[in-house]
Amino acid sequence: MEYNLYISNSSILSILIIFLAINIIFIFLKIFKKENTDYKFIYGMFKTRKLLEIMKKLSDSKFSKVLSISSLILGPILIILAVFFLFFGILTKTPTYVPALPGASYGPITLPIVQTIISIFIAAFIHELAHGILVYKNNLDLKSWGFFYLGPLIGAFVEPNEKEIEKLNKKEQIKIYSAGSAINIIAGLIFLFLFLLYSYLISIFNLASPYVKILYTLPDTHAYNVIPNNTILYSINGNQILYINQIEKALNNTKPGEYVLLNTSAGLFNIELSNKDGKPFIGIVTKQEYDYKVPGIDFLESLLFWLFVINIGLGIGNMIPIYPLDGGKTMKSILGIFLNENRSRKIALLVSTILLILILYNISFIL
Repeated sequence: MEYNLYISNSSILSILIIFLAINIIFIFLKIFKKENTDYKFIYGMFKTRKLLEIMKKLSDSKFSKVLSISSLILGPILIILAVFFLFFGILTKTPTYVPALPGASYGPITLPIVQTIISIFIAAFIHELAHGILVYKNNLDLKSWGFFYLGPLIGAFVEPNEKEIEKLNKKEQIKIYSAGSAINIIAGLIFLFLFLLYSYLISIFNLASPYVKILYTLPDTHAYNVIPNNTILYSINGNQILYINQIEKALNNTKPGEYVLLNTSAGLFNIELSNKDGKPFIGIVTKQEYDYKVPGIDFLESLLFWLFVINIGLGIGNMIPIYPLDGGKTMKSILGIFLNENRSRKIALLVSTILLILILYNISFIL
């Protein structure tokens, strides 16, 4: 399956509009909260000490105890998973780590603009909130917390005193560094449950009709520039297509070089099948779509799905043992249990360098 990066003109326009709106907000913050705002057009940061009391209260709650235990358990597990997915992606030539760009398409997967931006913000907010709670649980203070943007992406941050954290025992360090990813995994599973429940309710009440859309055609295939972009696919050789997995079934009895008849919203197309790894290939990039009978329910369903994906992605991706990611800091603290400070730092640096090169290689699969 092809995972080449593609961004449509309409997506670029939407991203620019959102980027402009974020800039306007930060211009106002710069005017009225100048001492708390750093604004550089493509980058902005707003710091505040307000609401830190909420983190302090949560640090004394039962929630902080659950978070503390979860972070200690999940931290090392997520590091192993992060490395596993990296090597899996390299061996299968699948881009397991790619930037979550709103509006971007990676083969058949398209990140919706608004849902992706909201999901990144929420995931980042609860991620940093978890760090802050465990910092306070260890009787340390935070300099500030706040929001930032980089391009169209909005996130959150907390500003602890790193030197004070390094004075804690290694077990507490692991908890603090792993807390953000731990809460992302927990939240991601909750959003998955809500998504499945919501989708089930839509299904039993028959509120959506499935269909497959051809996003675009691929070069070096007979379908290229023949079938228009964003065309609905109704059938292949008379076989009705409502779901993407039905396309492969419709091609089961065909061979490369044979012709198939595609019935689409743009008309009928008789396409010669290309050869891809010895299998018949039409040369279309498709997306599963639904025709919703009630306005708005599709947005919420999509938002729940991407809240699940972004939280799980951030939870695992942030634990790649690369310094200064949380995974790199956690790895260094784990090594510090068995080795002296100098040796653990050198090993962490070596591992970080190797994995960074591998991640860049993995990302190259989308180019």
